[in-house]
Amino acid sequence: MKIFKIWIALAVGIWSQNHAQNYLNYRVSNAHSHNDYMQDVPFWDAYYAHFGSIEADVFLVKGELWVAHTEKDLSPDKTLENMYLNNISRQIKLNKGHIYKDNQKLQLLIDIKKDAKASLAALITELKKYPEITGNPEIKIVITGDRPKPEDFKSYPDYLYFDGNPDITYTTDQLQRVGMFSSDFTDLVKWSGKGIPRDEETAKIRNAVEKAHAQNKAVRFYGAPDFTNAWINLMDLGVDYINTDHIPDLKKFLNTIPKNFYKNSKEYSTYAPTYETDGIHKKVKNVILLIPDGTSLPQYYAAFTANKGKLNVFNMKATGLSKTSSYNAYITDSAPGSTAFATGVKTKNTFVGVDAAGNPLTQIPDIIAEKGMVSGLISTGDVTDATPADFYAHSDNRNSSEPILKDFISSKTKILIGGPSGGLTKETEQKFKEAKIDIYHDLKSVGKMNGRTLVVDPLASRRITNGRGSWLADAFDLTLNNLKSNEKGFFMMVEASQTDGGGHSNNIGQLVTELLDFDEVVGKAMKFADENKETLVVVLGDHETGGLSLLDGSLKEGWVFGNFSTNDHTSLPSSVFAYGPNSKEFTGFFENTEIFNKILAAYGIQK
Repeated sequence: MKIFKIWIALAVGIWSQNHAQNYLNYRVSNAHSHNDYMQDVPFWDAYYAHFGSIEADVFLVKGELWVAHTEKDLSPDKTLENMYLNNISRQIKLNKGHIYKDNQKLQLLIDIKKDAKASLAALITELKKYPEITGNPEIKIVITGDRPKPEDFKSYPDYLYFDGNPDITYTTDQLQRVGMFSSDFTDLVKWSGKGIPRDEETAKIRNAVEKAHAQNKAVRFYGAPDFTNAWINLMDLGVDYINTDHIPDLKKFLNTIPKNFYKNSKEYSTYAPTYETDGIHKKVKNVILLIPDGTSLPQYYAAFTANKGKLNVFNMKATGLSKTSSYNAYITDSAPGSTAFATGVKTKNTFVGVDAAGNPLTQIPDIIAEKGMVSGLISTGDVTDATPADFYAHSDNRNSSEPILKDFISSKTKILIGGPSGGLTKETEQKFKEAKIDIYHDLKSVGKMNGRTLVVDPLASRRITNGRGSWLADAFDLTLNNLKSNEKGFFMMVEASQTDGGGHSNNIGQLVTELLDFDEVVGKAMKFADENKETLVVVLGDHETGGLSLLDGSLKEGWVFGNFSTNDHTSLPSSVFAYGPNSKEFTGFFENTEIFNKILAAYGIQK
């Protein structure tokens, strides 16, 4: 027994270290519709979901095969022929010889409840009417339940296969007639599907899978737990057919795997903070506010996992939670979200830099300008998007791009950098020139910024995976080098806009790559704070997007597997991180409007 336990521990340890994830290999063709006849629309629900396997239980009644779970459920209008064979035949003819238009295969698992010999004879008689089924390589008919003995397999037509019993050793000829192997999951292990199986249970499941695979056969477990966490573990253990009674749920889960799984190929090292001025009570000259749009702890931890357990923002010791609700909604959008940061006032959804009545609010850049300080705003989105606009514009409609951009003229903000905007019309551009605001259409073309500057660069709005490169870091460096020369101090806001896009599109790869790109800028800001010693760095999202949950991952291998509950914002509080003097003021749970108050207090400004 002791040797067996040691073997299990070694086997599981080797697997956890060396296994390549199976998730991306799974498709809806790996789904098995268990007791399909009990679905609201038998056959068609599974078929239109593109399931690869469908199960029907049958009883022999009056020479026909009737479909039911028990004899008391039998009905003459529910036969194998009218529920399954006719429908399969119809689709093959409709698709010109293919069961699915994309040439995907379909397995029909027929569970004979009793009297295998007579039932099989009736099945063969019925199938003689369907040569398009029996002669089709894309259709596999597998008999389970009451089956003939292995030595009798050869007595049946070649188009019939039989469900294999893992406890039986088949001859080579018999094995050729085995369609797959099935096992009762509850006889094998007692795992409920929650958490992960115990090591010895994992070893048992894996052994059953590997035994089937060694014989070039697929394997499924009936009676297995049937929900997301169970599916994940079964996939991770290599089970070929995922048994389910929940067709829509499993369909969605399997179809979204490519967007829910991400493996990082660009690991980076994080900055090592000195913590010399971190947390001390001291008036600051500079504040760098970094906003990864649509992020909270799940997004950060996904990026942390993908970067193999490293994230600059997680090196900040001061952490808190920001309540994100707006003036008129439990779930905010970005406009009131960052208006709260910029003005200290809660406003309505879609309102930018104005209160709930539409009255203009004074923003941080204008407040600190009275003290001789300067401000710069950066975004990887439209320069008139809600987050940057909240710091310089006043509008009751975040989509009013042209009026919003014109508000920059009267703002005290010195630098605005971001992506293209429909608000930059010829009229607007002329007004900027009249106001002596320099306009650039390419970040690389910007030299020394002597006066007020607007940079509208198409590269800003590209995804990091679509060639944006080091744009955000370059924009940060350019802006910082200009602002830091101001002796009275500065305020800088940097928004990673497209982290939010990853949540809206339920694409964990986009979310993680954008957040990792942003986190490298966090490291730059922390480094400057250490060197400058008078700079506070604050990092927080304006809301959470996507309802992200993390289902699996590897800190060692840098991959993460998640799931989204929505394609919109949620009410989840935003994680807050701070570094530098007064960072301890950002701990605890507080209203998002407190960000504004805490920033002004750090400057020593009373309002």
